[in-house]
Amino acid sequence: MKVAKIEEHLTDNDLNDLIKEHKDSYNIYRRAYLIKMVKNGDTIKKASEIMNVSRKTGERWVREYNEKGIDGLMPDYSNCGLESELNDEKLQILYEAITTSDKGLTIEDVREMIYTLFKIKFSYNHVWFITRKKLGLNYGKPFVKYEGRTEEDVKLFKKN
Repeated sequence: MKVAKIEEHLTDNDLNDLIKEHKDSYNIYRRAYLIKMVKNGDTIKKASEIMNVSRKTGERWVREYNEKGIDGLMPDYSNCGLESELNDEKLQILYEAITTSDKGLTIEDVREMIYTLFKIKFSYNHVWFITRKKLGLNYGKPFVKYEGRTEEDVKLFKKN
């Protein structure tokens, strides 16, 4: 079997130190350990089986390490997932619309507002996530303000 050539970006000691340093970083640890195994004479196929990844993934990890050195061991998540339909500018517009509204808005009201402003339909749960987590807005409990209350009434209410 053909053993892959590993570029000498790191010495064995440096590679061992990197593995120890990143033992809690699962992805980097696995990549570095696979490189170490191949560097010590294992085939990519065997090292990939031990690390529980496909041979193609093992080949990609070796290729990235050979091309980029230690940077090749770092996972690249730049091309993962969908881009948000509400970019920062749209989120700011939505935030202004919600916070300047005269009435207390429900999640359903915000859903309708998003559709009216941007022609985007989101689920109830996604709108909740946007308003609570992304925009940092929270629930406000509406209550009636009585104009005729006195300071004594307020103190009595707080005491009870």
